[in-house]
Amino acid sequence: MANHGKLEEYDSQEEWSHYIERLEFYLEANGVDDEDKQLAILLSVCGGKTYKLIRNLITPNKPSEKTFAELVELVQQHQHPKPSAIVQRFKFNTRFRKPGESIASYVAELRSLSEHCDFKSTLEEMLRDRFVCGINDEQIQRRLLAESSLDFKKAIKIATSKKGIKGKTKYLYGRAS
Repeated sequence: MANHGKLEEYDSQEEWSHYIERLEFYLEANGVDDEDKQLAILLSVCGGKTYKLIRNLITPNKPSEKTFAELVELVQQHQHPKPSAIVQRFKFNTRFRKPGESIASYVAELRSLSEHCDFKSTLEEMLRDRFVCGINDEQIQRRLLAESSLDFKKAIKIATSKKGIKGKTKYLYGRAS
């Protein structure tokens, strides 16, 4: 097996899901398709603390008696249980653009907040609506509301373009213009 890249042990400061994403990239880069090998690699690179946690979570079973996917999900549920969608939607729906915050940062924050909202097929619509409601710039907001057909991508484009907004705008890209 070719050895492309390096994967250090899991550090509890990192989100488990991010560690697993990196592990999956490592497995893909090294052509590891066999589930038994994936499990063996996970258990050999995760580190002593994580291995002990896995053992404790599945006792009296042994890690080798579970699948890669089962162990990943087990640690995920232990480390970062799925947050309440209603709490996450509350946080999302009450997020307004802060004075001095760039539009790009606001968009990134909205995307981050939407992760556990379980919006499914309405995600882009919800992002657009929260963006328009929370933009915190009256001129930009008026311009967005004047659009008869507005999707999230177009809303961002309008908000970040001075051409589409008459007069001066406050805090476009985080600075007065």
